[in-house]
Amino acid sequence: MPGLRPASHMTCNRRLLEKHGRGVGETTWAFLSLSAKREHFFNQVSLDWRLKALLQLAFSLVPRGERLNYFVQRYWTKSLPPSDSSFAATVNYAKRHIDAILRYCHWPLAQATFYEFGAGWDMTIPLAFYSLGVETQIVVDIRSLIRLPILNNTIDKYQRMAAQLGLPRIPADHLDYVRDSLVAALKRHYGIDYLAPCDARHTGLPTSSIDCISSTDTLEHIPPEDIAKILQECHRILSEDGVLSFVIDYDDHYSYFDPKISKYNFLRYSDHRWALFNPSLHYQNRLRHRDYIRLLETAGFDVLEDQHKDASDLEMNILSQLSLAKRFKSYSVRELAVHNALIVARKGAARAG
Repeated sequence: MPGLRPASHMTCNRRLLEKHGRGVGETTWAFLSLSAKREHFFNQVSLDWRLKALLQLAFSLVPRGERLNYFVQRYWTKSLPPSDSSFAATVNYAKRHIDAILRYCHWPLAQATFYEFGAGWDMTIPLAFYSLGVETQIVVDIRSLIRLPILNNTIDKYQRMAAQLGLPRIPADHLDYVRDSLVAALKRHYGIDYLAPCDARHTGLPTSSIDCISSTDTLEHIPPEDIAKILQECHRILSEDGVLSFVIDYDDHYSYFDPKISKYNFLRYSDHRWALFNPSLHYQNRLRHRDYIRLLETAGFDVLEDQHKDASDLEMNILSQLSLAKRFKSYSVRELAVHNALIVARKGAARAG
């Protein structure tokens, strides 16, 4: 039976995360899939990764830096709006979330309450969930990133690529509202309750009120200590028979812009040195797959599925020759080499958050 529905007047705790704004939802460069995003970004711009780090540091330090970041992505790198291939790959991730959830939950999607943290700029995942039959969603982000032109471009893609996507329904209504009413429009047309800025460590949502929790390419951008608190909150708000589904990208995201470096380049740097290249708007925690499994288990979850992509023999060879920072020498090469994962979990009967 689906969990209790949040009261209509409920609002999220708006307190922003500390640590210079790092944390939930800083999927600022919209890392949407693995092969598709590399193809898109390489076709648009090839940028030395250290220069990108410097730009992101500047954006992180100046007032309203996220707006400058949006401008650069929209008009220079052209990573916003995402390409058709990136968009289709993201919709496929949404389908994988739903398929995984339905393997363990047996109520109709229309009766379930979904919760997604870190929705990013374009709302592709929440709109995909709507297209797959979800009627009630709570979507949170550390800061308000949605923009009317990007949202309507996403809706355009759903309509233009309807036959290719094979979804049971397609978002039909463009949003033609001033910014202040955009949130209301999302809820009215698509059942998406967008809360931003919102602290995913302390949402204020009722206990056991959520049936399905998802996150897509977000956790890798959150400091480990905050992930632990977010998972504790997920444990609190998830219903006893609810399910969570996370997609995580473990590759060095700078490699999507600079083809001269490998996907494992960031494993060479100590935490102290990496801090020079790790500004808040492009934060990468560098956790590996086993770390996330441990975090989930510590928070009281049982892992139901662990679908991860291992490295090729060539990539394993590249990694084995890399001069690793001390932090990563306790991992096996195979553990370090995992590219990405879909992890499905639910509350463990013997544990508490």
